[in-house]
Amino acid sequence: MNTLGIECRICETRAAHRQYVVREMMFGTREVFDYFLCSECGCLQIAIIPTDLSKYYPDNYYSLQRNREPPRHKARSRPRAFLEQLRAGNALFGKGYKLNKFATQFVDIPPEIHSAGSFLKACGVHSWHLTFLDVGCGSRSWWLSDLQALGFRKLVGVDPNIEQDIDDDGIQIHKAQIQDIDGQFDVITLHHSLEHIPDQIDTLQAIKSRLKPRGYCLIRIPLVSSLVWETYGTDWVELDAPRHLYLHSLSSIAILGQKVGLELVRTIWDSDAFEFFGSEQYRRNIPLMAENSFCRDPSQSDFTYKEMAAFSALAAKANQEGRGGRGCFIFRHSDL
Repeated sequence: MNTLGIECRICETRAAHRQYVVREMMFGTREVFDYFLCSECGCLQIAIIPTDLSKYYPDNYYSLQRNREPPRHKARSRPRAFLEQLRAGNALFGKGYKLNKFATQFVDIPPEIHSAGSFLKACGVHSWHLTFLDVGCGSRSWWLSDLQALGFRKLVGVDPNIEQDIDDDGIQIHKAQIQDIDGQFDVITLHHSLEHIPDQIDTLQAIKSRLKPRGYCLIRIPLVSSLVWETYGTDWVELDAPRHLYLHSLSSIAILGQKVGLELVRTIWDSDAFEFFGSEQYRRNIPLMAENSFCRDPSQSDFTYKEMAAFSALAAKANQEGRGGRGCFIFRHSDL
């Protein structure tokens, strides 16, 4: 691939960007794709976006499988749900201390606080009445399901790749693009979906126009500004060619927000062991969906307990140093 004259789709720099050849390794087809690393903003991106991306999302692609996992929220009685919501409200909003103290006698704090609480607080969530939109959520949004379990009710998902509209126990998931969704929302989230979207700027513009005043956009993405990229290069599991069209840097994601008038207000690194054991598998030529993949069956994997502990330690170190391979970026209107 000759990168001379190729324009970065994020910062519009034309240069002889550094090039890479990346294999498809989720399903193990090993089809190769050209990527380039922008010499200005540092965004790693596919050189030519495939004309038909749908063929790389087969029926067994994990986010499209409606029944890929059983619902993780057990049915709660009304009294229990009420008491747990009291505890969640105290944890999230800092209100209702006396009621929370009463509720502690009967129920534990809901486990969803641990998975969603830090993100909700970073988005300034202050009421049960806020509205949420999850973009690119697949056939079931675990994020929205967690919010529903906590007590939020105004929850909508959107994904163009699902077969049809879905009513997931009261959560409406639409087969559509973000541009097709009407209304405005307090919080719009993209949990590892932005990297799949060809037109990054148009998507962020559509999101900004659907944010309420003082609304927040939360974006979780893989990061090329990371220890795992430095360590594994094109064997990095999150490269996921050709589905991941963009692997942003800290610089490029900020530039993207600035272009559409979104201000980056907080960054959270949330890499985990998967970044490292998945990449090590690729280095050993083991696809993610292989029978001996740790993701498919840990008992068939070659990894030892010691190795898995080391992968977890590396992820923790990367997060602590601000070099995690996964990051969460909180944006809000820059004109507020």
